[in-house]
Amino acid sequence: MEDRSLISVRDAAARLGVSADAVRKRISAGSLAAERRGRDWSVDRRSVDRLGRQSVGPGRPLSPEMAWAILLVASGDEHAAAGAVHNPRYWSRLRAWLRSHSLAEQASHLRSRALVEDFDTHPSELPRILERPDVLATGISAGDAVGLVGGGSAVEAYAPASHRDALVDEHVLEPGPGPVRLRWVPDDIWALLDGEGDRRAPRAAVLLDLLEHDDPRARREAARALAR
Repeated sequence: MEDRSLISVRDAAARLGVSADAVRKRISAGSLAAERRGRDWSVDRRSVDRLGRQSVGPGRPLSPEMAWAILLVASGDEHAAAGAVHNPRYWSRLRAWLRSHSLAEQASHLRSRALVEDFDTHPSELPRILERPDVLATGISAGDAVGLVGGGSAVEAYAPASHRDALVDEHVLEPGPGPVRLRWVPDDIWALLDGEGDRRAPRAAVLLDLLEHDDPRARREAARALAR
């Protein structure tokens, strides 16, 4: 991690609007990347900024099932969405949510769709990860959905939660800042996600994941696409 990307715990707390103790707890939980220097921590600025963009606003986050049903409907796949929410009463609630909410503005309430982890690995592993039959490209790895190219130096993908250990072992993934971002999806939802058979996550999910990217252009293009 380069020095220029590191900030103090106090600065991280100010950026996030939380206490220094809260930052240290997030470091211990793995939600903030950091390096110990002496008696304190130096925090990865990009990790702080990313967490800030993901902060949940007022209101309760949606369940994983409802989050995916909304994203599948927004992606034009109502059949798969019906598999995510088995209770017919939820359909009226789902459609009401889509009528009254912007996906871009409410992205934080859809975070339960997956557990996110960042990893480092050898560059030769990046294409091999995307070639796996048990991953779906998303975010920058599917950025051509909004005209973005050149994302080959990083990998972003969804995978079933039960496959985590296998992916980590087979591709020698080391937790921490790196070019690999994997989003672990509950197994009962996983089978619903590749309706097009193109090895990509549903379009609305791709766009929400681009909203969390470090590149401002990626965030801008995703926001434009979601606003259409």
